[in-house]
Parts: sequence; structure tokens; C-alpha cells
Amino acid sequence: MSREERDLSVGAGDASFEESVFKTLSHQKRRDILRFIGERREATFTEIKNSIGLEDSPSLAYHLNALAPLLVLSEGKYGLSELGRDTYNLMCKIAMYSASISIIGSLRREIPAVIISNATLWAAAIFSVSVFEGRLHQMTISSFAALFFISNIILYYLSQRVRRS
Repeated sequence: MSREERDLSVGAGDASFEESVFKTLSHQKRRDILRFIGERREATFTEIKNSIGLEDSPSLAYHLNALAPLLVLSEGKYGLSELGRDTYNLMCKIAMYSASISIIGSLRREIPAVIISNATLWAAAIFSVSVFEGRLHQMTISSFAALFFISNIILYYLSQRVRRS
């Protein structure tokens, strides 16, 4: 192979190009290959084979051929073409989005427990102050009530933001 970069991409003018790229990405092993190359910037055939756990070389060659529009082969190493870099970036964004959706889902499940914990903490604080200080003055009770009210407004506001997400 020559030292010049060999671009494995197909022409963007192909009517079914978009469809073929999405069909190519529907296979998990191909997405694994793209992620591996994207993380490392470039990789040899053997490095790719060892990283994604393909036992036989013909299977890897088949998958690499299917990924042709997204890959560039130069000096025996595979890298991402411009379209491949865009695809890799999109895959990373989707992974981050999925993670944030998961976090929001867990926050939604935790909201009732947080509200109950907040009320319990305030009750414990009022009880503790009354035990150590004796009878509470009206100003102390008013301060506790105001702080309790404000903390619950904050919790309510946060719960509404999480529900809208």
C-alpha cells in the first residue's frame, strides 16, 4: 500500500447513501469498531480485532468494508473519515444524552424520599432546639417555619424542573 492516504468512502451523491450509513450503524460490532477507532484516533486491523473480540479476520474485514464511508486507511492504520468523525461525535452525544436521561429518571424516583427526608430533618432540628433550649420563643418558631417553607419551595421548584426534563 502506498504512503498516500487511501479514502475508503463512497460518493455522497448515491441516492441510498444515507440509508446505507444508518443500516451500517445498526450493527453493534460496527459501532464498537467506530468507538474504538474514534477513541484511539487510529488503529491497525489486529488492534481492532483484539479490542472488539472478533475471533476471525474475515468477519472483521466484512465489518470494516461495511464501514467504508466512515473510515480512512493510511499506512496500514484505520482512522475516521470526516463523516466518520461526525458519526463518532454523534454517537458520543447520544451516549451522554442517554446517561442524562437515566440520571433524570433516577432523580424523579428520589423526589418523594427527598421531600420526606427534608421534613424529617426539620422536625428533628425543631425538636433538638426545643430540648436543648427549653420552650421555644415565637421568633425561633417563626424562623424555623420560614426556613422550612423556603426549603420546600426549592425542592418543589427542582422537582418541577426534573419532571419537565
